[in-house]
Amino acid sequence: MLFLEAADVSRFWNELLALDLPAKYEAVRLPPIRELDWGRECFVHDPSGVLWHFSEFR
Repeated sequence: MLFLEAADVSRFWNELLALDLPAKYEAVRLPPIRELDWGRECFVHDPSGVLWHFSEFR
């Protein structure tokens, strides 16, 4: 698992969607952005099984 802070999760999320990774790589998953009390985050499950967290703190 990797954790990275993003300045704008929505923008980053839109860029990820534009790459159409799930169509290119069978194991890739892109769950939608989660709204939490401390901020927002999105995830990428990459083809090798690594879970990437991209978070924006309030």
